[in-house]
Amino acid sequence: MFQGGYKEGYLRIDLSQGKVKVEKLDEEVARKYWGGRGWGGYLLLKELGSRIDPLSPENKVFFLTGPLQGTLTPYSPRFVVLTKSPLTGTFTRAVSGGQWAPELKFAGYDGIVIEGRSQKPVYILIDDEKVEIRDATHLWGMATGETERLIKEELRDKTIRVISIGPAGERKVKFANVIHESRAAARGGTGAVMGSKNLKAIAVRGTGNVEIADISRFKSLLVEAYDSIKKDPASQSRIKYGTTSTVAVAHELGVMPVKNFSRGVFEGIEGLMAETMRDKIVIHDESCFACALPCGKLSLIKEGPYAGTVLQGPQYETIGLLGSNCGIPDIEVVARANYLCNEYGMDTISTGNVIAYAMEAFHKGILTKQDTDGMEMRFGDADVLLSFVDRIAKREGLGHKLAEGVRAFSQELGGEAEKFAMHSKGQELASFEPRSVVGMGLLFATASTGANHSFGPTFREEVKNPLTGKGKAKILVENQNSYCLMDSLVYCSFSRYGLNNLSRMQFLSAVTGWNYTPEEIEHQNHRIYTAERLFNLREGFGKKDDTLPFRSLFEPMPDGPSKGNVVPLEEMLPEYYALRGWDGEGKPTVETLENLGLREFIDWI
Repeated sequence: MFQGGYKEGYLRIDLSQGKVKVEKLDEEVARKYWGGRGWGGYLLLKELGSRIDPLSPENKVFFLTGPLQGTLTPYSPRFVVLTKSPLTGTFTRAVSGGQWAPELKFAGYDGIVIEGRSQKPVYILIDDEKVEIRDATHLWGMATGETERLIKEELRDKTIRVISIGPAGERKVKFANVIHESRAAARGGTGAVMGSKNLKAIAVRGTGNVEIADISRFKSLLVEAYDSIKKDPASQSRIKYGTTSTVAVAHELGVMPVKNFSRGVFEGIEGLMAETMRDKIVIHDESCFACALPCGKLSLIKEGPYAGTVLQGPQYETIGLLGSNCGIPDIEVVARANYLCNEYGMDTISTGNVIAYAMEAFHKGILTKQDTDGMEMRFGDADVLLSFVDRIAKREGLGHKLAEGVRAFSQELGGEAEKFAMHSKGQELASFEPRSVVGMGLLFATASTGANHSFGPTFREEVKNPLTGKGKAKILVENQNSYCLMDSLVYCSFSRYGLNNLSRMQFLSAVTGWNYTPEEIEHQNHRIYTAERLFNLREGFGKKDDTLPFRSLFEPMPDGPSKGNVVPLEEMLPEYYALRGWDGEGKPTVETLENLGLREFIDWI
């Protein structure tokens, strides 16, 4: 019996039929998968047909919370978007903070399942028990910021919480994302799936609350957690600089991606440092709902050609991919490109990758000015970067091909052009050069979504020994499992500042009244990750896809701290599979499935 945390119901909205219904949350499922990513992976397994087109009406998109959203639990205002990715064809999940998830809980729902396809553009209004599918024809074509503003004006409520897609999602750019108040649920093309359904936005207003099973214990945990966060020596740096504090150490170790992951040193790094960003454009620190660590950086470009640009960010990943990876040494240019990506609704990681790829292809003579709309696609050219952000979002000229992602474009070019396409399973690499931190290479190769830095990053544990594969599989499995827990409860990854898995579970216990042993927690994490593997196996993915770009495996790093190194992936994979309980082909064994309670899916291996 539910005691607290959950609202015990979720919305199922069929856009083809224009129907809305509330379904009861199964307590057994909640106990086994918690919420968010775990719950979503289970729903994807149960509800999606095999090998469906991700942009067809048969695909579904899930907007899910966990048991902690809407409480004052630190680091827990987030929601998860899950679907079959149009970029990769794999399981995908994207996560965003802000205020939307608590508002959905206050309205009375643990999540939303979107099915079918509307005949015309629509947005969904959730106002407590009133749920409407509204015409969005007047919003189609609008940028995300304008969409949010117009919906708030239409509903006469500045505090209503909105998630939306931009023109990139409408045009089904394969890495289009979902935007909420300048924050992004970014990877895997979740925005393209919304666009394929003619769903422009979801606006939520709630006036309820979230029950807590043991309020006295919860208050005590809050005091302890806030004190721990305050005392954590890393907290102040994160408050001052956000994720950009990673830039200095990453570049020192040769981890920043440079010119399409071709080098380990970037001469213009000073223009991208955290201190530079803080001094030049940051004007205010912002936090998500009930968060004690305001890592968001509200930024304003005060002068020059981009004067008046306002955004939250850029984050480390964006600085790496739109900055050093494209040869851009100017934080204001990166901020402007970030702003445009947000307005169009595009993942900055994939956008920076495909543009850098085209720049290298131009440098090698594979692309000519005839292919690039008359532009010389040189690394370091701000006008080229900003122009191609625009062209990709609008699918104009070469931008139309780049909008399909680096795997698809490199396959079209063929031959040598595929060797420097930086992706795994079709998803572009995040801002960690795998030859310089090989455990991150193993992560990119094995992540359920394709290359994804937020599926259990090993960077912090690898700093002292980043170039060897020894012991990295064990570190990765532990971190991937920890992120299963965080994404399912749903915590921000910054919860490592002042919190650990034990304290996270103490909050879960106080909120829900449920208790788990450490062994049970680890068991559930393995179940969640293995369920994602089963989804991918059903879709045709396997060991052959647990790989990295040719450059990462066979081209020794030409310079920097990791000069001469490549990723020893074949050394690490067997140990990784064994730790997961998978066979030599990367398939869960029958014993593993039975142990994890996943025997019903045994036919998929």
